[in-house]
Amino acid sequence: MAQKGGKLKKIILTIILLALVGIVFVLAGGGSLLKSAGKKIEGAGKQAEQVKEQIQQKVEEKTSSIEKTVEKGIESIKPGEKK
Repeated sequence: MAQKGGKLKKIILTIILLALVGIVFVLAGGGSLLKSAGKKIEGAGKQAEQVKEQIQQKVEEKTSSIEKTVEKGIESIKPGEKK
């Protein structure tokens, strides 16, 4: 029975410690740290979006050039003609 009381006491003290650490973080300017981290993440997201758009443009360009090449190949081979 004494061990359970000790275990409960450790859990309660751990919760109190975490609460105090959270309070100190907020009072020490943790909000500004979180804002700057958010801005960095937002910047990375915008950069990833730009890279995605560039890749899509390159794929579209390659696709259109392949389509043109295939169409030219089809037009060069007339029906009934053997090569």
